[in-house]
Amino acid sequence: MVALDEVSIDLVAGEVHAIVGENGAGKSTLAKCIAGAQLQESGGILVGGKEVQFRGRRDSIAAGIGYVPQALSLVGALTLVENLMLARGGFLTDRVAARADLAAAATRLGADLALDLPTLRLSLSEMQLAEIALALAQGARVLLLDEPTSTLGPVEIDRLIACMRELARDGIAVCIVTHRIVEVLNGADRVSVLRGGKLVHHGSTKDLAADALAQLIVGERVRNVLPRMRTVTPGPSRLRAQGLHVQENDMTLLDDVSVEVRSGEIVGIAGVAGPSQPALAQTLVGIRRPTRGVVTIDGVDITGKPQEGAALNVAFVPDKRSEGLVLERSIAENASFMRLHHADFQKFGLRRPKVEESYAQAICNAFDVRPPRPALLAAGLSGGNQQKLLVGREIDGTPSVIVVHGPTQGLDLAAAASIRNRLAAAASAGSAVVVISADLDEILGISDRVVVLTHGRITDTIEVEDGKVDMVRLGRAMTDAA
Repeated sequence: MVALDEVSIDLVAGEVHAIVGENGAGKSTLAKCIAGAQLQESGGILVGGKEVQFRGRRDSIAAGIGYVPQALSLVGALTLVENLMLARGGFLTDRVAARADLAAAATRLGADLALDLPTLRLSLSEMQLAEIALALAQGARVLLLDEPTSTLGPVEIDRLIACMRELARDGIAVCIVTHRIVEVLNGADRVSVLRGGKLVHHGSTKDLAADALAQLIVGERVRNVLPRMRTVTPGPSRLRAQGLHVQENDMTLLDDVSVEVRSGEIVGIAGVAGPSQPALAQTLVGIRRPTRGVVTIDGVDITGKPQEGAALNVAFVPDKRSEGLVLERSIAENASFMRLHHADFQKFGLRRPKVEESYAQAICNAFDVRPPRPALLAAGLSGGNQQKLLVGREIDGTPSVIVVHGPTQGLDLAAAASIRNRLAAAASAGSAVVVISADLDEILGISDRVVVLTHGRITDTIEVEDGKVDMVRLGRAMTDAA
């Protein structure tokens, strides 16, 4: 798979440049290549008109390129001064000089940063500014920010945009990787749009309308989705979530989220990948207890009670395989974990290994898990075969509700199509199915209804009508441009 295909952009001193695109468009890869965090296979990087070769971040820092990744990189147990000393080569570096450089950087940002407090005690917005101050203190003339507002509230976002504008006026070339159209139109001078690893637009934001940018990001105005796998005749409501609010430290992951899924229906959850998606998945199956809100399955309250969900035959495929499989145990054990309480799987309170092996063999055969050897440790399977084992275990039988997060990650086209067909068959048999995926084509290809989750809020709900989806409307909802 090609992450970037002949992409060329220029970052100019005194400008704020935005890079936008869907999940998987290549935005972060491009930023990492410019920052020396990932080496490109072809092409070159010019700084001040001279081609440079980066072997890693130290080389790019020396060339004046600052980089703030999406997953913030501060060492939490260290102060900001100590983080800078560590970046400069260790604790034998000049502490007084490090402090002075950080104080000067904080002044440029107009920020009152706690230089001597362990950074783990800073708020998310303070950490974001601290990372930028760290880059400036290391002499950054080009500043790359990857999704810097994904964990910030409206006030902090406005403040950060103001900081970016001020840094640009001070002669810094600022580049922001984002998916939010409002930030692009309010904060950037120019924008580059990536789609499928290709550059599809590069130009000024002046006179660029939100709808036009949304269409550039998602492509055609109306997308014909994959042929419907079944005729949808939804039954009564099975899964109902009302007013879900989830808070983690000072970050709001879900903000008044309500979702209803009926028997026979597949609802897709679309949006830019982030912490809100796993929070929603875990809350819907009872693993995570929300601060507020209620989740019911067939009218039974399972809020924060995963054992109640399991008793009601709720199936769950998390986005991380390590959370669904015990890799140090055999395929047979992993396949049978959720059925050990069934009478067939035990006798006089003892497990029946032969039954487990027989069941695991059936799962391996049905879902093409290779090698199909029940005694093999799950760790011995490839990532794709681990995924098939996990999905197969969960959706086998007749679950009341199925919540799957990234169900086809790591699978080839044939295996992915097989999993989608099985999810469709489960819905036809009466299951209420929720599919959360960063792959927009997957969401559109399987869903009867698409719910857009952006920054922890539902920004739109779109029916798939006559095999078509209004992509401009979807793009606006995903980029929070409404």
